[in-house]
Amino acid sequence: MSNYLEYPTCFACRSIDLEIVTNADFGPMFMCDECGYSWVASFESIDPEISQIVVKLKVA
Repeated sequence: MSNYLEYPTCFACRSIDLEIVTNADFGPMFMCDECGYSWVASFESIDPEISQIVVKLKVA
């Protein structure tokens, strides 16, 4: 049986081409590759495996 994958989308243009960037003040953020809009990422929308990588990068 196939699983439905729900990808986060850009709030401005609805693209799924997103990057996770870190910000010293706000922590992990999503940035859209198409329009450049960025926003604070919620940990619910980030896969747990990716969250661990972001935390390791922030500590380093």
